[in-house]
Amino acid sequence: MPSDHPKPSPISSSLEDYLEAIAEIIEEKDHAHTKDIADKLHVTMPSVTNALQTLYARGLIVYQPHVPVSLTARGAEKAAVIRHRHVAMKKFFQDILKLDVKDADEAACRIEHVIGEKVMSRFIVLAKTIANREDCKPLRDFLNQTMPQLCVENDVELISLSELPVGRQGVVVHVDDNLRALKKFADLGLVRGTLLQMEGHAPFGDLLRVRVMCSSLSLRRKDAAHIWLKVMT
Repeated sequence: MPSDHPKPSPISSSLEDYLEAIAEIIEEKDHAHTKDIADKLHVTMPSVTNALQTLYARGLIVYQPHVPVSLTARGAEKAAVIRHRHVAMKKFFQDILKLDVKDADEAACRIEHVIGEKVMSRFIVLAKTIANREDCKPLRDFLNQTMPQLCVENDVELISLSELPVGRQGVVVHVDDNLRALKKFADLGLVRGTLLQMEGHAPFGDLLRVRVMCSSLSLRRKDAAHIWLKVMT
C-alpha cells in the first residue's frame, strides 16, 4: 500500500556535504554557526548562506540569521545516513585497500554521494566478510602484501613487460604512446595501475602469455616492450 507521505527528493552532493558538516560540528561543539561551517568546508560565507537557505526550504535544518543552525528530525536522519556511508567506505579504503588516512577520507568523500543504499548495503557486507571471516584470511594476507605495492613512487626502477620473468607479477606504470593498437590494449586492461603476471612464453615465435585479472592475453614481445612495470616483491 503506498505511503501517504511523498518520498523526499534527493539533494545535491554539495548539500550533502553541508548536512554532514553541520552534524559533525554540532557533535563536536553542540552548536553550528555559519562561520564554523564555512571554515570546515573551506567556502565563503555567502556560499554557506545560500546552501543553508536551500536546506531550510527542504525542511532539513532550522535556520535563522545570526542564530546557530540545528537539524530537523529528517535532517538528522539524512545526515546520519551520509555519515554512515562515509565511515564505512573510509574504513574499507583504509583496512582493505590499505590507503592512508588522507587518501581514504578523500575517496570516501567523492564516492559517498553517488552510491545508493542498495549498493551500500552490499558493500558493507563485502567489507565485513573480508575483514572477519576466517576463510578470507588468505585474501587478507594477499591484500596486506599487494595493496601497498600498487602505489608507485616516481623514482622506482621499471622494467618492460617483455622482460618480466615467468611467474612474476608487476604493476603497469607507463604505456608508451607509440604502442601499436594502444586503445585495444587499454580495453583489455593494460593500463596504469593494473596488476598482471607473466604466465609463459610460446615455444616458437615471440608471443608472451600474460594474466590480467581473470583473463590470459597473448602479446607480441615487441609490443610488450612498450609496457613498463614495477616488479612486485
